[in-house]
Amino acid sequence: MDRDRPRVVLDCSNLLEWNAPAVLLLLRCLEEAMKRNGDVRLAGLSEKAKTVLELTGAHRLFQIFNSPAEAVESFHNLAADVVSPAFLSESDKRASENAA
Repeated sequence: MDRDRPRVVLDCSNLLEWNAPAVLLLLRCLEEAMKRNGDVRLAGLSEKAKTVLELTGAHRLFQIFNSPAEAVESFHNLAADVVSPAFLSESDKRASENAA
């Protein structure tokens, strides 16, 4: 999380306890990522986990995927979107050029 625009996928498939501290931890991760213009995606949530996120309203803040691979791919699809160079910062332009 110490870099610009962190893209984090949290595989929640082995998370056994879904309670207020677990949701708070997810929200803190999201908050830290967003401070750096990044995002956190969740993957592998159990039905109980989805219910807890819905009851707390946190489901509206996260994109949720069935598998970590799908979540990672969603970031790749985002990067592939066409963005006008006029809206890119100089560091984004260099990163875009280096990726090509």
